[in-house]
Amino acid sequence: MSDAVELSSLDRHVLTEIQAGFPISWAPYCDLAARLTDAGLETTEVDVLNSVLGLRANDVIRRVGAIFDSNRLGYRSTLCAIATPSERVEEVAALISEYSNVTHNYLREDRYNIWFTLIAPGEEAIQAILAEVAERSGIDDILDLPATRLFKIRVDFDLTGAREGRGETPPVVKPAEVEAVTFTEAEKDLARLLQEDLPTGEHPFDEIHEQLEYRGVDVTSDWVLERTQTWIDSGVIRRFGAAIKHSKTGFTANAMGVWDCPPARVEEVGQIMASFAEVSHCYQRPRRPQWPANLYTMIHARSREEVEQIAERIRVATGLTEARLLYSTREFKKSSMRYFSEE
Repeated sequence: MSDAVELSSLDRHVLTEIQAGFPISWAPYCDLAARLTDAGLETTEVDVLNSVLGLRANDVIRRVGAIFDSNRLGYRSTLCAIATPSERVEEVAALISEYSNVTHNYLREDRYNIWFTLIAPGEEAIQAILAEVAERSGIDDILDLPATRLFKIRVDFDLTGAREGRGETPPVVKPAEVEAVTFTEAEKDLARLLQEDLPTGEHPFDEIHEQLEYRGVDVTSDWVLERTQTWIDSGVIRRFGAAIKHSKTGFTANAMGVWDCPPARVEEVGQIMASFAEVSHCYQRPRRPQWPANLYTMIHARSREEVEQIAERIRVATGLTEARLLYSTREFKKSSMRYFSEE
């Protein structure tokens, strides 16, 4: 049974706007209202704020805040999967979710059935955690699949129908070649607040400034806005906006498409895959002896049938053999990484 929430036209437009484009300003809801009015939807600051508060109350919006690029902060990340006997899924999933370094943890339909993302200050820390998971679970059949090329991360759903079909492809990023930035102590304090849920009042960045002052950080409210916007512009913050619960908006099916692509075509094919609006993530990851795949696409849709139709369109556009579709059947954990928490 679907847990979708009935959304008004304003709700749909607000959600589509703020998933990746929350204004960094003194009065963001006023700016959002102006943006929507310019697009032909007459609304006010109060209307937009009430819409967001209602979407939060109905659990459509999980959180509003910054998603940092872990590589720019000197961290490393990887996608992992562990082949778990069906009778031990609950136990092993709970064990994995205990780690604060694990941000996402899902059950998928495959022999490698528990898939999780792991972020840590370096490769040594990642390997130590995976070794500990293997020791504690007694299962050493674990895939470690760090991204070697990032073709797309755009976790924002179009709820208005304006972005159907294929679009422009973003620049290709090789995470291992990304240069980390150095943060001052004041910047670290700001980053710690921005990765939390944004305050719900009319002037959330003023509230963040007040929290910094309370902590003894001597900065201005203009500095908070300028520093946040600079991080967005430079890619240190990959996305600033609302993380939503997909099922609440009718997107009840999602699958990770696992593809086997000839190495010489990876760059070309990855960019084709990234052009599909229904693809939120597209990565190249290393092949493993027990896992002969190198391209990954996260596909979101309103039904399994629709997922399969999208995957078929991708197959036709790329000329690859059919994808292995690993459907998500359960969410054990979904959270944001807490950077600089070890300090």
